[in-house]
Amino acid sequence: MSISILSTIVGAVLARTDKSPVIIAIDGPSASGKTSFANSIERDFDCNVFRMDDFFLTPERKTPERLATPGGNVDWEGFKENVMENIMKGKSFTYQKYNCQTGKYTTSETIQPKRLNIVEGVYSMHPELMDYYEYKIFLDVSREKQLARILARSNERMLQKFKREWIPLEDLYFDTFSTRTKADFAFDTTKAF
Repeated sequence: MSISILSTIVGAVLARTDKSPVIIAIDGPSASGKTSFANSIERDFDCNVFRMDDFFLTPERKTPERLATPGGNVDWEGFKENVMENIMKGKSFTYQKYNCQTGKYTTSETIQPKRLNIVEGVYSMHPELMDYYEYKIFLDVSREKQLARILARSNERMLQKFKREWIPLEDLYFDTFSTRTKADFAFDTTKAF
């Protein structure tokens, strides 16, 4: 199975409903192909793509209590209020992206309403966001392949940070909320991408 078949699934979801807006989640571990898939959908369809990476917690909110909470590594509250609620209103809206590498918010981005909206990234299927989705996709990857992809796209220092911090937080979220089993479609990308 390839990205083109996954895009076919998105087309089928759009065809089976006359709802507007349609919101599709793409969740899964780091380096499972979520961003590549979302980019492919964006090339194939007229849609908005929202990235959970733009809603990671600011340093002052990264308390031990918050990070011990499954799915607590992301500002799902801000995402729900600033993105999901505004998508449902069907009007243009503005929000700021948070860049966790610089520790700063970017300039505001204005979003025009579109029928198809993709939410990609770890934590996109957080229980507080689930009711918004028409369809949920989970991309999985073996741990060995995941680590190799992370190293290939970054460096050894970042790989160690993923292993020490981010992957354990992801695993806690996936295990606690049974995210894989709540998806409408799950696909292992270990050999696909």
